[in-house]
Amino acid sequence: MRYEFNPPRYTWTASTAEEAKNTLQAAADLIDAHLATLVPGNSLQRYKAKESTPVSLTVSLDLDDLIEQINTKRTLDSLDFPLEQR
Repeated sequence: MRYEFNPPRYTWTASTAEEAKNTLQAAADLIDAHLATLVPGNSLQRYKAKESTPVSLTVSLDLDDLIEQINTKRTLDSLDFPLEQR
């Protein structure tokens, strides 16, 4: 009997820095889990499989809001100290 493994394609959306980090970790964990299925047991063979097994990954990262918060904080911080004290 032939078994065929047809995994879904994964798409995640993250809206906070923590969610983004968790999403990246989840993707790494899924890759590791599938490699463990492909090459069970032998960690050296699994390491070699990591180097040669094709996987497609696209990451789109928008840091606009974070950069805006950084710029706003820097502006507010600069207003807290008179220029003479810098």
